[in-house]
Amino acid sequence: MTDTEGRVPDISWPQLQTVLLALADTPMKRMMVQHLVEGTRKQAAFLSPEATFKEILHIGAALLDSGFQPAESDMSTSAASCSSSPSRQ
Repeated sequence: MTDTEGRVPDISWPQLQTVLLALADTPMKRMMVQHLVEGTRKQAAFLSPEATFKEILHIGAALLDSGFQPAESDMSTSAASCSSSPSRQ
């Protein structure tokens, strides 16, 4: 029997990726899933469980956003490294 009042069920990173791939409705979004999950997995060591879960929810929200239509150029290394760099004040 599942404890509905306790913890969220455990899920592996590959299982999470499978779930997110099912949400991706375009080839570009499907391509992004692997990179986003891998990045989140790497950052999880430095984040609280709540912050990690928040990142996962953001990925899901982006994938479900019909207005979010990434272009292939968004997947380039230079674009990814620029967008993930801390902003300078």
